[in-house]
Amino acid sequence: MRCSRPMVQSVVLALWAFFYAAVSTAAAVESTLEDFIEHGGYVITQNGRLIAQFGADTPLIPASTIKIVTALTTLELLGPSHRISTEFYLRDNKILCIKGYGDPYLISERLLEIASELKKRGLTEVESILLDDSFFRLEGPTDGAQNSANPYDAENSALSVNFNSVPLIKYDTGLIGSPEPQTPVLDIARDIGSLVEPGLHRLNISAFTVRNSNINRYRYVAELIAEQLRRQGIDVGSTYNRGLVEAGDTLIYTYLSKMTVAEMIRGCLKYSNNFIANQLFLYCGVKRFGPPATWGKGQRAVAEFLITAAGLKNRDVTVVEGSGLSRKNLITPAAMIAVLELFKPYSSLLSETQNTLLKSGTMTGVYGYAGYFESAGRLDPFVILLNQKSNNRKRLLKLASTHYRQQAEQN
Repeated sequence: MRCSRPMVQSVVLALWAFFYAAVSTAAAVESTLEDFIEHGGYVITQNGRLIAQFGADTPLIPASTIKIVTALTTLELLGPSHRISTEFYLRDNKILCIKGYGDPYLISERLLEIASELKKRGLTEVESILLDDSFFRLEGPTDGAQNSANPYDAENSALSVNFNSVPLIKYDTGLIGSPEPQTPVLDIARDIGSLVEPGLHRLNISAFTVRNSNINRYRYVAELIAEQLRRQGIDVGSTYNRGLVEAGDTLIYTYLSKMTVAEMIRGCLKYSNNFIANQLFLYCGVKRFGPPATWGKGQRAVAEFLITAAGLKNRDVTVVEGSGLSRKNLITPAAMIAVLELFKPYSSLLSETQNTLLKSGTMTGVYGYAGYFESAGRLDPFVILLNQKSNNRKRLLKLASTHYRQQAEQN
């Protein structure tokens, strides 16, 4: 059951008051936890009250713990059961036009199901494919992304497949295969595979150049969709173009994402998937301010939500993208506690580790945990954020947990 907004806001405001009234009661535990903090902060709460804190009002880089902020904003703006659409049109009975709206889960299995549905609707031949990704108009890549071959650096777009990363296996002979039965071996995989060492790979497609030409996401989308159509016995030509759906095109199928927003977020948090987080971040901007999606609209949507729902100020939190890649993202431990209070109705979307619901955040020099301790069926938010060379978060988590359990026993 979701808590009412006024009830949650009252809890959040009460916690803010405790930050300034209960600091002296936490001095004993601070002297222990602080030994492991060079630059950082933490907050531990229990039954709606502060039981320990240090640096609660210090803005810190959160890394992937910021995904909780993105998740909360998405769930509240869209609703947990929302599904994202992708539209399929036919032009002149020969050109298949596909318009994307940012579904992060257009994966090989779903595309094969879509191809089957298109066949049922009478599609037997496609001369060429037109890709319409105009729903997003991004000013550049995700802040903090380095265009590495790692899939966590994959570009965001309104129309994308397999998280804009390609799975492949390269054998010692140089032969390229697919490690997934649902994903055919595409020409784009063979081109990328020619540039990497033998082994099993999942690679950001935009990080490679072949024959002096960037391998781009449009080619990947077109090749994968075309091959899945062929698997269903549909004849497909070899050409594709980027363009816009026009008024005269005939809508033949609207695919609604198989996963709800809540299910997407569960996977995003479990695997800390940057691509999914930022697809949803951008979609939130569209929901609030209309298309096309931009990084600026996403930033405004999140900031506005945090101000109205959690009573936070700009000095408490800055979110420039939704995954945690950017070092410009900042949040105070106290502000993260306010977010976690609001996230309680969705806490089951977090992964459980040793009876603790937890989201970690990791970058070079950035180590964090945010989540909930549990006592007597009650969830109590805590956060640990470190911006330092020493990764002491596991030690701090153990000490925080011990203090929390001791306080629970006393009460």
